Amino acid sequence: MENEPQGNAGATTGRQAILFDLDGTLIDTTDLIVYCFNHAWQTVFARTHSRDAFVATMGIPLKDAMRRLLGGLDGLGPDAIDEEPTLGLIEDLLREYRSCNAANHDRMARPFQGMEAVLPKLRSQGYALGVVTSKSRELALRGLQLCSLWEFMEVFVSMEDTVRHKPNPEPLHFALEKLGIAPQQAVYVGDSRHDMQAGRAAGMRTVAALWGPVPREELELEYPDALAVGPEQLLEIFQTGWSAKRSNAGTGCPPAQA
Repeated sequence: MENEPQGNAGATTGRQAILFDLDGTLIDTTDLIVYCFNHAWQTVFARTHSRDAFVATMGIPLKDAMRRLLGGLDGLGPDAIDEEPTLGLIEDLLREYRSCNAANHDRMARPFQGMEAVLPKLRSQGYALGVVTSKSRELALRGLQLCSLWEFMEVFVSMEDTVRHKPNPEPLHFALEKLGIAPQQAVYVGDSRHDMQAGRAAGMRTVAALWGPVPREELELEYPDALAVGPEQLLEIFQTGWSAKRSNAGTGCPPAQA
């Protein structure tokens, strides 16, 4: 991809990395996502799900989210999900969602307040910054460029880059390999339980972004290493480097699991 960050593949550096989820962490797209989900379900099924049900799927690939939501319909057992008629319905949902997203993305997506100031400060402290998302490459790049955040990233991993996706750690490992940074020297910042699970499975520390759509009590169930109420608090957490000792950064985070 033109102008894609190249990272530092194959090297082993003494640097530390901060990797970010995209939707709900760097970019406020929750209303857009829910709007597109509702459009797709109303168009294909003349019914929809609750906002909470849609939010619960954030952090996993869109097709997996549709499969999960479809599996929750009355009268549709798990064996029916992979049958040809059902697979066709999933494709219909994906087509309607993507069409709606493409038409409404630029008017509804926006950076979280303060993020444009936080990222250059973190980068000036020597951190390698990157994005690891389950979103498609085209839309993820579009959002980063729209919100003027692309220029701060050294590595970018989207849905197309790996076979397995969050909460599997493969996308995070792929990003760290490109940077040449060990998991023990890296942190994943995300707004969903899938993000926290992926970071922990990758051997990284995790920071839960409480400015996203997932309630604090849900994220606390994953025992993140720190909780950040707003983007500016990331500067407090990372101002002196990420110590080897797990930190609650004054956020009331429960003790992390070993």
